[in-house]
Amino acid sequence: MKTHQYDFVNVVKKTHWLFACLGFSVLIISQGCEKSSGNIHPIGGGFGIISKWIGIDSGPGGALVYQGPQSRPVLIWPFLGLSEDPILTTNDMIFFPADIPDAQGRFGDELYMAAQAPGPAVDISDDLLKLWAASNHLDFAAIKPHYSPGREEPAGDGIRITFISTPPLADFVVSWQDISNMVQNAKRTGKPHVIEKPHVVYLKND
Repeated sequence: MKTHQYDFVNVVKKTHWLFACLGFSVLIISQGCEKSSGNIHPIGGGFGIISKWIGIDSGPGGALVYQGPQSRPVLIWPFLGLSEDPILTTNDMIFFPADIPDAQGRFGDELYMAAQAPGPAVDISDDLLKLWAASNHLDFAAIKPHYSPGREEPAGDGIRITFISTPPLADFVVSWQDISNMVQNAKRTGKPHVIEKPHVVYLKND
């Protein structure tokens, strides 16, 4: 399997971009994305953030897009939210915590997502927890209900991942190459999932 050298990691705080970007011209992007009150603000690897106003009670939110040199912007993920967790990019890879609505459109759950240009996004939450469970000789199926994505930060040539849980704490470093492998596996054999409003297809390894 081909490996890549990930030399530089760009760390983007979502709240910095979302509050700074509001008030720009309206932009409509492809794949059914709704109108957004912001230009694309590049964050690395062809990826960018578009800010949008959700409502008086909710404040600003953001959408993640990808735009190649000669292409229109493509919606990668529509719900970035306002958590303080950073978005990390290196080369053509991006790792980001993502809000996801339930069947009633309510938010509350968060996923660990990754994408390799030009997308689509891949939910790697289970892949990461499986990696940690295997290294600690734990049954993934048994522990999965008790763990949820917590926080992340850059760590050398990888990312330090923390899942919220009761002990034992899942706190470990995953390499960018491991994340790339998870994304490529999902592109080959992963199951597509769909968010309808706005319409976005993402992948997940079963």
